Amino acid sequence: MMNTDTNEMDGANEGRGPRIIPLRDAALGFGLLPRFLCRWVRGPLWRLGEDYEFILAAGPDRGRVFRIPKGYEFDKASVPPLLWGPPFNYLPDGLCTLPALEHDFLCDLLAGGSAWLRMKLVVLPVAPPAGVVHEHFRERLHQSGVRGSKAEAMGRAVSAFGPQGKAYPWNWWR
Repeated sequence: MMNTDTNEMDGANEGRGPRIIPLRDAALGFGLLPRFLCRWVRGPLWRLGEDYEFILAAGPDRGRVFRIPKGYEFDKASVPPLLWGPPFNYLPDGLCTLPALEHDFLCDLLAGGSAWLRMKLVVLPVAPPAGVVHEHFRERLHQSGVRGSKAEAMGRAVSAFGPQGKAYPWNWWR
């Protein structure tokens, strides 16, 4: 739900999640045009309005608690716009918000953490392996009420194209 006075949105699950602040919407041509042709080609961007804790939902460390600091910026999901409408309808929308936030944060940790995150947390938590990060995303999509086929397709997509994704030949033997 949008608070028009502050331009802030409650998280997924009708306000039970953290405050999420929209910073920008997807720009013209997002995902379809090469960046060198269109300087305004950028995806959506969101900011976490308060600290948020979540529990890892997959892997041997299932149950481990992570804390994402207030001010963390994320793009929700890098779903190509071609898949946003019919027949696919894979919008990175409301129900996907918290799983996407958690996935983006875990992927950030997996990559060594952004400069902002390293400064904010001082000591970065150890990231779970990429396969666990992607499985957590899929599991959280199901828990958040995303329809099964969409959750499975999005889970397979991040396993294939996310960090250490199996669609990349250099990751085939990892």
